[in-house]
Amino acid sequence: IIKLQRDFNKICDVDFSPNGRYIVSGFKDKTIRLWDIHSGIEMNQLLGHSGSVFSTQFSPDGKMIVSSSNDKTINLWNVESGEILRQFKGHSSRVMRAKFSPDGKFIVSCSFDNTVRIWNIETGIELKILEGHTNCVDDIQYFPNCRTIISCSRDRTVQLWDVESEKIIQILNGNSAYVRCVDVSQNGNKIILGYNDCKIQIWGLLYS
Repeated sequence: IIKLQRDFNKICDVDFSPNGRYIVSGFKDKTIRLWDIHSGIEMNQLLGHSGSVFSTQFSPDGKMIVSSSNDKTINLWNVESGEILRQFKGHSSRVMRAKFSPDGKFIVSCSFDNTVRIWNIETGIELKILEGHTNCVDDIQYFPNCRTIISCSRDRTVQLWDVESEKIIQILNGNSAYVRCVDVSQNGNKIILGYNDCKIQIWGLLYS
């Protein structure tokens, strides 16, 4: 349909805006870029991280962007102005992913420090630290109900967490490869896992 072609550094992540009009991308060169899909024009560059930007995501209402970086921080951006609204600090190593909760009230992040953390967007306070993985946590995702989080790690486990109790609901393991990325279906009854040996699995859940 359209090809965005420039002299790019390594692209680490991309995400569509909720209205489907824009794309946000994170780069190894520490920049975040906003694109208009219909014209292919680069609308803005968001500058503020001092390390590679590993993940970028629009908020559910499309007004904010959350980014995570090798500089151990998470930034919350105003899409219209390109300004940093808030910076979240707490991880002791690179932040692999940061994502909004479906209701837009919280951010969940995962890191090379083996932890999953939940942050209050309005106050900037770190609310919870979920500890259970024994190696880098590469990806995380909220379930649609906002009560469950799924995480995957280089310890070769996938863990489902109850947000309120901070306890592990279920552990999926037994694979020789580890899961690099996870996602949850819109109705919350299926998860998809991407492994580092180039395999993809879809799991059906008995609850959501």
